[in-house]
Amino acid sequence: MANASTLELSYLEKPTNNDLKHIDGDLGLPVIGKTIPLVNDFYNVVDEHYKKYGPVSKLGQIGQNVLLCVGADINKQILLDTDKNFSNAKGYEDTLGQFYDGGLLLQDFDQHKSQRRMFQTAFKFDTMQHYAGTLNQTIRESIEKWDTIDDFRFFPNIKETLLDVGAQLFLGITDFKGDEAKRMSNIFIEITDGLIGVVRVDSPLLPFTKWRKGKQAKRYMQRYLIGKIEERRNGDGKDMFSLICREKDEDGHYFSDEVIARHINFLLFGAHDTTTSNLSYIMQHLAQNKDILDRARQQSLETGKEELDFKDLKGMTELDNIQNEALRLHPAVMMYTRRTIRDCEIGGVHVPANTVLNIPPQYTHMMAEHWDNPEKFDPDRFSPERAEHKRHSHQFVPFGGGAHKCIGMNFAQMLVKCFMHQILLKYDWDVPAAYNPEHQAFPLPKQQDDLPLTLKRRK
Repeated sequence: MANASTLELSYLEKPTNNDLKHIDGDLGLPVIGKTIPLVNDFYNVVDEHYKKYGPVSKLGQIGQNVLLCVGADINKQILLDTDKNFSNAKGYEDTLGQFYDGGLLLQDFDQHKSQRRMFQTAFKFDTMQHYAGTLNQTIRESIEKWDTIDDFRFFPNIKETLLDVGAQLFLGITDFKGDEAKRMSNIFIEITDGLIGVVRVDSPLLPFTKWRKGKQAKRYMQRYLIGKIEERRNGDGKDMFSLICREKDEDGHYFSDEVIARHINFLLFGAHDTTTSNLSYIMQHLAQNKDILDRARQQSLETGKEELDFKDLKGMTELDNIQNEALRLHPAVMMYTRRTIRDCEIGGVHVPANTVLNIPPQYTHMMAEHWDNPEKFDPDRFSPERAEHKRHSHQFVPFGGGAHKCIGMNFAQMLVKCFMHQILLKYDWDVPAAYNPEHQAFPLPKQQDDLPLTLKRRK
């Protein structure tokens, strides 16, 4: 098989293969396929396909036919990609690629390896310790008055908090409550909303569609970031944008302005929305499992600290397990996507070149062959004594795997622990009686009602 340095790149120019006649499955309705059932009932659609057609089956989506690829063995084959058979760039081209083209997730092989080094300083220990100080202050100021808000909904409030974090730590905007930060937060939201735009026309004749507004916001973000690069490169800022502007490639040259701007744009999306989703489910499950909440609070109390430093994080084992269990039940990315580069075999099925693959981590996270009582919220399954997540190397993949494993994983874990530590010390909280919300799957998993909470300040 071709390796990363010799891989012939003509696959980038080839059209997607939709001819999957020889593979079992259900394409659904003409044109829209099974998109609507997937959006409305994601897990059960995957479950039906898996039980009826096996680990590899065809499935129709808007504009294309894809293969649904399920199971830990298949996760390992595709995510590790030892034979260089699978393209991220082509897999995400028609979805994330419409707004985040050039982001690290949407790059393949040598290009991905080369540009990943751009982030090396941004995620070092000393840098993470610096982030923790800013992060803690922003969280403290944000949650101080949450208990005074009528009809409090967790999701929009944590989203606003994390946008403030992003303005400071990602973009280096020091006045994170000022007009510049607000404008960039709105731009970010418009780009994200564009991902779920149904009418995919970027035309002034349809100025108010989500797709059009998202495309305009993307162009604005790109211009904004490029306009700041020289200033950040010549400064001494410790935010991610500034650090990345000062990184150099293997030949000692700065990365191009266009490349930097595309990476920062995607980094905002990858770090912000995923953590917003994860925290929303942690808060729900802890409200419904007060014994687990009390154990986590006790560990926080035992630190004797109101805020955590980066070096404190390893000791927060209760929060580690809670975060992992929330990610198991509700992975922040519901579907990983790749496209085959050449003919190959997946799960005993011959798959043609240029075929789009969808890999649903949530389903593997719920398979009874890997997990005990998988529908139960049980953080202790991640404890050293039980270690259910180690029964197969790729049964638990909330941050992906292989060369494309999330580069911001440690940052996301720090953010979650710092937030949870503070809110555990400051508040008790409850969800409505018999709370059982409807769930949104795309563009990120969340409770459709935005998670109503009753907060009570602790003495």
